[in-house]
Amino acid sequence: MGNKLSVFAGLIKYRLSIAVVFSSVAGYYLSGNNTGLSLFYLSAGVFFLASGSAVLNQYTERIADSVMERTRNRPIPSKRISEKHALKIAVILLLTGCFFLYMNGPAPLLLGILNVVLYNLIYTSLKKKTILSIVPGALVGAIPPWIGFFSGEGTFPNQNIIAFSIFMFLWQLPHFWLIIIKYDKEYRIAGFATLTKYLHEIQIRYLVFFWVLLSTFFLFFFFFLAETFDKNIFASATIINLAFIFFFYRLLFIKKKEQEIKGAFLLINSFSFLIMFLIIAVAILRGF
Repeated sequence: MGNKLSVFAGLIKYRLSIAVVFSSVAGYYLSGNNTGLSLFYLSAGVFFLASGSAVLNQYTERIADSVMERTRNRPIPSKRISEKHALKIAVILLLTGCFFLYMNGPAPLLLGILNVVLYNLIYTSLKKKTILSIVPGALVGAIPPWIGFFSGEGTFPNQNIIAFSIFMFLWQLPHFWLIIIKYDKEYRIAGFATLTKYLHEIQIRYLVFFWVLLSTFFLFFFFFLAETFDKNIFASATIINLAFIFFFYRLLFIKKKEQEIKGAFLLINSFSFLIMFLIIAVAILRGF
């Protein structure tokens, strides 16, 4: 039983799926809605859809995964689950996710389906052809907040959800570039298009840092201009922003060790979680 659970957890990439749920919940609270049954439908729907999408992605990339050391121990290339069985699990999870999202209306469902298509058909198919595949890849991270927003019956246009989704789009790109820095050789062996064909590693580090700097400044103005947040929240977000930039710079340029890239990756994820937690916490406190 423990082995089956381990295989299933590896297939659905549960940490990533939970992160997607978190961003959709942040979008839900930006709609102005408070907790209700629709929040449950949203969380369940996004989790199942993200999990099914992850399984489908591993099925699609099973050959490339078997080549790279980083991914060869995943359930499908390691033969811990058959391709046919994995595909069945993907279909069940995707249909279940669609059912829950449909309970919140057609808009969340259509956006959820769009995200699956973007991730598994467009982004995945372009990864071996062009480095610009990261654009639809980044869009995948920007759509879940909108799923949450419309699940909360938010009305468009709304500057808060627009700004937050733009931040989430910008925030996805450094993730791809950090992975390239660490696993460039493996990606090239597997046939993926990588940025190192055009830039040296130090140039990619500078690209990552200045892109992150741009994204955090955008976030800074989001908290400054949004009517949802008071001065105390703006001050807290400013302190978090400055602390993040300081430590991120140290990881990228002061030590320059391979393990520091993993630290930078963890830091950038932790920062986004903290921002989403702040948005959710403020909305919940306002409801009381």
